[in-house]
Amino acid sequence: MPYQIMTHNLPSATFGTSRLIKVHHFGNVGARPKIYLQAGLHADEWPGFLVLNELIKKLKQAEEADLIVGEIIVVPVANPIGLAQNFHGYIPGRFAFSDGGGNFNRNWPRIAEKIEHCVRHDIENDPARNVERVRKAIMEEVMNLPETTELQGLRKTLMLMSMDADEVLDLHCSGEACMHAYVAQEFESHFEPLLVHLKAKVGLSELETGAASFDEANVDVWRYLKKSFAHLVPWGCRSLTLELRGENDINQEMARDDAAALFAYLIDRHIVDGAPVTPPESELEYFPLDAMDLVKAPCAGIVCYHKNIGDRVEEGEMIGEVVDLMDDDVENSAQPLIARTNGILFARLQRRLVICGESIAKIAGKEHLAFREIGRLFEDK
Repeated sequence: MPYQIMTHNLPSATFGTSRLIKVHHFGNVGARPKIYLQAGLHADEWPGFLVLNELIKKLKQAEEADLIVGEIIVVPVANPIGLAQNFHGYIPGRFAFSDGGGNFNRNWPRIAEKIEHCVRHDIENDPARNVERVRKAIMEEVMNLPETTELQGLRKTLMLMSMDADEVLDLHCSGEACMHAYVAQEFESHFEPLLVHLKAKVGLSELETGAASFDEANVDVWRYLKKSFAHLVPWGCRSLTLELRGENDINQEMARDDAAALFAYLIDRHIVDGAPVTPPESELEYFPLDAMDLVKAPCAGIVCYHKNIGDRVEEGEMIGEVVDLMDDDVENSAQPLIARTNGILFARLQRRLVICGESIAKIAGKEHLAFREIGRLFEDK
């Protein structure tokens, strides 16, 4: 099948409105490996839009040269609902205004138990056939998901395109950050070539975050089945959340470099036929997600950072301070921000006016932190 652009209409939320998702298809339907890429599920995180725009250009050239070996699906704008939430010039696209609100990248449908019940008597001593059975059951179950509301339709549409993929790459960004990724512990070595091509320094290694994010929804079935069937059910899907630096790290040079890195990875995975690209010297280091310190604002005020993104910090070190503008004692109104672990300051809030108690910086450490609760590692439900 040649390169195609397809559109998927979402359920109409109200009279006279209609939103759609535009999808770029490369290669042949059903070809393997299949990889799915999307950007902007958090609709206020935009670097991925431009990166995938540049990647599509490269994939079109590869398609014309008959170099696409597998199937590639690219959704450069994954959340038209969030993008429409324009409030006086600001697009608060992380949380839904309707359908009960909530984070667009949390609480995705969990179907693992239903799939296990469906396939448990059909698993045999043929891992490849087992993967096919499970994928078929997954797609049938996703087809049965409700799509009464616009948000339900969005989730169902994205899952129908991604849940049978060999790999799922979900592109996001942080407020201010270096390149990093959230990677399941089981996939650290698998995705290391991707992160090396992208020159990432930090990988957050996760097992069960409790967030039910999009990337977790895509691997949840396989992780659940492997508890009972181990090697008889190989990983039918691997996924990660890629954080493309900060919100304002958007320009054509960066986008072209990142797209070239993604393209090099597609060659590595034999999805695109081409000469392997020599990866850059790696500075990648994995850190357990439960060892990540979420630095919180001790008061409301203006935050002033003393450390830059990518700096190494030590436990007990002051990485910045928050100036309490309502303190009568202006000479002593600054309250310190103290690191609670040794590690790398890899992300921080872009906004400098902060609210008391909110998480405003992230430090990747190596040692488990007692105040980090397994299964509740993300706080923005």
